Amino acid sequence: MRILSIHSNFLEFEPKSKAFKLAEETEKVKKRIDECLVIFTSIEKQDTTQIIPKYLEEIEKIASQVKVKKIVLYPWVHLSSNPSKPDIALEILKKSEQELKNKGYEVTRAPFGWYKSFTISCKGHPLSELSRQITLETQEKQKEEVQVFDYEKLLKTISKANLSKEKLKSNDHRIIGQNLDLFSFYNVAPGMVFWHPKGLIIRNNLIAFWREQHRKAGYKEILTPQIMSDVLWKTSGHWQHYKDNIFTTKYEDRNFAVKPMNCPGSMLVYKSKSRSYKHLPLRMSELGVVHRVELSGVLSGLFRVTQFTQDDAHIYCTEEQLENEILNVINLVEKIYSVFGFDYSMELSTKPEKAMGSQEKWGKAEDVLKKVLEKTGKTYKINKGDGAFYGPKIDFHIKDSLGREWQLATLQLDFQMPQRFKLEYVGEDGEKHVPIMLHRTILGSLERFIGILLEHTNGNLPLWLAPVQVKIISFNENNKHAVEKLNNYLFEKGFRVEKDVSSNTVQLKIREAELQKIPFIIVIGNKEEENNTLAIREHGNNKVKYGVKLEDFLRELEEKNKPVK
Repeated sequence: MRILSIHSNFLEFEPKSKAFKLAEETEKVKKRIDECLVIFTSIEKQDTTQIIPKYLEEIEKIASQVKVKKIVLYPWVHLSSNPSKPDIALEILKKSEQELKNKGYEVTRAPFGWYKSFTISCKGHPLSELSRQITLETQEKQKEEVQVFDYEKLLKTISKANLSKEKLKSNDHRIIGQNLDLFSFYNVAPGMVFWHPKGLIIRNNLIAFWREQHRKAGYKEILTPQIMSDVLWKTSGHWQHYKDNIFTTKYEDRNFAVKPMNCPGSMLVYKSKSRSYKHLPLRMSELGVVHRVELSGVLSGLFRVTQFTQDDAHIYCTEEQLENEILNVINLVEKIYSVFGFDYSMELSTKPEKAMGSQEKWGKAEDVLKKVLEKTGKTYKINKGDGAFYGPKIDFHIKDSLGREWQLATLQLDFQMPQRFKLEYVGEDGEKHVPIMLHRTILGSLERFIGILLEHTNGNLPLWLAPVQVKIISFNENNKHAVEKLNNYLFEKGFRVEKDVSSNTVQLKIREAELQKIPFIIVIGNKEEENNTLAIREHGNNKVKYGVKLEDFLRELEEKNKPVK
């Protein structure tokens, strides 16, 4: 059995049509359930009714952690590639529904065997999205006994994240990534990106832009280990709240975790030396690679992965510096988002039921965030009870060109972890004090951000991010030397340039360059050679500029190669 649990603000679903003849009878009406725990469930071939107690145990455990009594059981066969027979699956879901009702839960079960449309609003705390595989011990043993290693098959098997083109829209980032040769996925590393040279150019240029903006904003970059002792995660509180989504390993009989977050490592860097008020505010940024356990059935290209890079930063400051630091983060978010043409809205998430620290500290933290939000003059929403377990937060939501909303940046105010890690600084009074900590990301996950950007632009990236910036095409055989010369010149100037001196027609060469979404296409023929000029076509524009001087084109390239004017 495989499940995906989502702690939801609301779920709306409507049965549309039967997926098969034996689908259970139901009305075609839209239902809405507010403040609920949605359990997307796939019953697998090996499952029997004996799996129900473990299924219910997992549901009750999550429901207890997020403090809900409303449960939605939602059949979702797509989580598994090995589903059970429909009659067995329906029997398990019906019996589970009744058992949960007997335990006092308010249960809704989405109709089995129907194609349904649904809308779900997911909360933003660490426990809001969890995926699990549930098995009996006998099943685990059988699986071990029949497992045969087939290297060739494993190597050739492309992950479900690379679905066939027929199943995806043309502007899906997985299709764009395949067409532009940017990245791929394989089952040898589920949910982990294999970056190709062109895709890595996008990633590296995005990182270079990010680093420059943070350098100007006074951040110092750090890098912390991938694997650290479980003691660290128990101290931070992540183990208690997030244990099932952490990859673990052993080393010399000690338990270690592959880091799911970057914050504990940052705090150890803070503790590496004595600090005084003169060192604060201390802004430490980290492009940290993190890993989180996810079921393969919920992985989705760059949008949902098991390994991703967070553009984290942790700010340590005094209470007097707090408002200004929060405002600086909001301003940096606005500056970076404006480069990509993203508008944003803000949402303040307050104390969840299960949280660390006193009500007094939480109240103080929430008041500070509200005060700064009011100062910005921008509208914001309150998302009651959806803060992180260690502090309230501001989430930033953007809308892409397709009208979809994404939560990327977040700013979390934390009074708790600095105390748990015994962080200190010496104040002006000569006494020791505990600094206040701000956790923040701006792009969020680099992988998800690139996926959003590819779909937002339909792969038509600005010049500074484009993997190939200029394609130079020969009109005929006689122009090869001139093409080579210009190609070498632009390459030495630092531009990403390709040439096409093949015997194909000019029309075909231009078409191939257009399909690769290359910003500038230059055609060199006899006339261009004689006049020492260029014929330039911009991607997506059928009009050709003739007689362009090289120095003028170079000036245009240099101007457009800067993310910030």
